[in-house]
Amino acid sequence: MQERPFNYRSTAPVSPQKRNSDELSVGYFTPGWPTETFANGIITYVAAISKGMRELGHQPHVLTYHLEHSATSDSPNVLELSSRRRPSDIIGRLSDTVVARIDRERVFRDCFVRGVCRGIETLTAGPGLDLLEIEESFGLAEVLRNRLPIPIVMRLHGPWFLNGREVEASQQDNFLRRVRDEGTAIANAFSITADSQDVLEQTREYYKLPLEQAVVIPCPIAPTPPEQRWQAQSCEPNVIGFIGRFDRHKGGDLIIDAFAQVLQDCPNTRLVFLGPDRGYTDAAGRTWQLEEYVRDRLPGALETGTVELLGQQPPSALTALRRRAQITVVASRYDNFPYTALEALSLGCPIVAARAGGIPEIITDEVTGLLFQTGDVDDLAVQLRHLLKDPELAAKLGHQAAESCAARFSPVVVAQQSIDFYKETLARWSHSKG
Repeated sequence: MQERPFNYRSTAPVSPQKRNSDELSVGYFTPGWPTETFANGIITYVAAISKGMRELGHQPHVLTYHLEHSATSDSPNVLELSSRRRPSDIIGRLSDTVVARIDRERVFRDCFVRGVCRGIETLTAGPGLDLLEIEESFGLAEVLRNRLPIPIVMRLHGPWFLNGREVEASQQDNFLRRVRDEGTAIANAFSITADSQDVLEQTREYYKLPLEQAVVIPCPIAPTPPEQRWQAQSCEPNVIGFIGRFDRHKGGDLIIDAFAQVLQDCPNTRLVFLGPDRGYTDAAGRTWQLEEYVRDRLPGALETGTVELLGQQPPSALTALRRRAQITVVASRYDNFPYTALEALSLGCPIVAARAGGIPEIITDEVTGLLFQTGDVDDLAVQLRHLLKDPELAAKLGHQAAESCAARFSPVVVAQQSIDFYKETLARWSHSKG
């Protein structure tokens, strides 16, 4: 969710429906909608968990400020939020204008709260709403905590103390303020879910909190039918595919440096890099752009097609590259539970990934993929050469990955875990109010 004024109109969800006593109505806040127009892991998660909820007979509702009306999607009920003050509230509008010049963050939070509260009121008056699930970002759950008549489940998608340290200096005021605000929200949360054990344990340790009302529930992904999975006979041999930003966080520099080593033993190998160029700042403080980094490390590689830079692409292109590549790489210096890994596993792609964050909870080394030591270029090169020289092993790992992913992370499996926890949360909420 970006800091920007909210000026979207409100749209009512589907008509109210009667619910049976076992049916839950759950709101999911997401920074945008739908998945085909926004590249964001939270949006992908909400789409998948909503699918599982519907299949189990429950009602998910998506609340968002950024709705792409022209997109077509098999969506659940979607409510586009509005934080505009009513035309009659002249004093409030003038106050926002004045305060924005002094404290823009305060206006941002006020607008956010106003829009979400209106959305909850709309749903409560219509189909009803049992609880709201929202990410930990910016600590916004804290400002909602005492303003809603329903419990909030905070979802730890990746607190800023973990992911932010790879994006900005950890001593900057903005970094410290966001980490502090998220810590306050986490400490006061009524219920918490985390997508990996790693992110939950690191959050407990960093903030020195027991978080007794927290559980681990993984991110879901729809299984890929066998006939649509990666196939050894139809991939391009010796093609390595990387999907991710070129920045320090996602390790775009690591795959380029490791690929340079791979070429020494496997000169016919090619690298396809798909993702936006955000710039990589090295240890000396120099910021590199993707093309100049490739030209510096691999002179002539762009001209010969040894390295192909595709830039940012739609989701369909990501799937096509994963099926095309003999090996898919996830090189992140930290990732809590990345969809880049989940999507590759679901397709049955042979994968080499970092032992970072929650990735080892997705990929079992030498069973559903190969893991390398986080940030270790030499180890990444070793694992890549291993699979390039043993295509039978690559195919075996890919098949086992798809089967494991379908059994562990399908939307119905994960939704049932969520429903069980939501019901426990509601029981505790009812007891606390009684």
